[in-house]
Formats: sequence, structure tokens, C-alpha cells
Amino acid sequence: MSVSSIAFKSEKFLLEGMLSTPNDIPGPYPAIVVCHSHPSFRGNMNEQVVSTICQSANSAGFATLRFNFRGTGGSEGHYDAGKGETKDVKSAVNMMKRWPGLDKNKITVVGYSFGALTIMDGVRGLGSASKFALISPPPNSASSSHLRKDKRPLLVVTGEKDLLSPPTRLNDVFSGYKYRPRIEIIPRADFSLIGHDIKVAKIITKFAGE
Repeated sequence: MSVSSIAFKSEKFLLEGMLSTPNDIPGPYPAIVVCHSHPSFRGNMNEQVVSTICQSANSAGFATLRFNFRGTGGSEGHYDAGKGETKDVKSAVNMMKRWPGLDKNKITVVGYSFGALTIMDGVRGLGSASKFALISPPPNSASSSHLRKDKRPLLVVTGEKDLLSPPTRLNDVFSGYKYRPRIEIIPRADFSLIGHDIKVAKIITKFAGE
């Protein structure tokens, strides 16, 4: 596995990221882009859920990109309440589409909470993505997202005890989608997913590989 610190542009801002690509199997490689949770609550590209997803996907032969949104960590700019961050996701996906050795037709975009919100709000700009996975997505954003009519495969993951993205509320919201997503509920898990990150990562990796 080759791991590189990279930087890429989103509008006028330079964002930092970590790109991992297999080096022991032939390409082109399917890819996964992972978007972190809310920076105001210490969300960043090195948080446990994000890192574990990348490790799981790397082991399964995926290239992965995790990055910091504008204003987070070493990324330039400032927090933009989800508006500018949707452009960051688009820039990350487009960069992966152009990266040598990757399968541009197999790019799964994953978001955790705030990261899921940026995907839902910015989905119209993510034409290069082949699949989406939302972890603990904000229900209100899900109810108004353009994903409601998007036919691309969609996975939703939440904890049984998640009070911010409760399973019953998510089931109600996503039942209104034209192409109903798969919903995975993690037993005994709350919003933090502490102690459940490996299970979540395996679910995401399997979905991306289907």
C-alpha cells in the first residue's frame, strides 16, 4: 500500500488529504472518498470512523482519499456551514477521477454526519460518483436532498441508539425516496460509533465492492 500526503484545490483554497493506493495488485483500482464529521466537534480526516473505513477499504484493494474540509486542520479557508464544503467534496471526487491508475467509473463517496450532509446537499455536483454511503445522516437534510430521486446505489448506516439520526426517523425519511436505499442499523451503537467502527467499515467496504 502506498500512502501519500496530498494537497488539492477547492475554489481558491488548498485542502490537505491522505491518498492510499494498492501497490501489490494490478489496477485500475476502485476508489472511496471519505468525508469527516463536523469540525466544530473535532471532526477531521484522522477521526476513528474515517480512518478505519479507509484501512478496511485499502485491505480490500480500494484506493482511498480522506481529506480535511476547508478551515479544518491544515486545509486553507474557514468553516462555511456546509455550503463551501459541498464544493470541497466535488473537488475531491473530481481529483480522484483524474488520478492515474484509478477506475473513474467506480468511485464511492462516503460521509459521516456533517460529511453526509455535504454529500446530500451537493449531490447534483457529484456526477462522477458511482455510489453513496451516508453514516448517521442528519434526517432533515435527507428529507430535502436531491438524492431523493437519484438512482445511484445508496447505503445508510446508523446506530441503534443514535439520538441524532435515530433509525425510526431515518426509515421514515428514506421510505420517501424514489429508489429506496439499504439501511443498516448497528446494534447497541450510538452516534459516536465507539467500539463499532470496524463493523461500520466492513459494511461500507462490502457495499462499495458490490
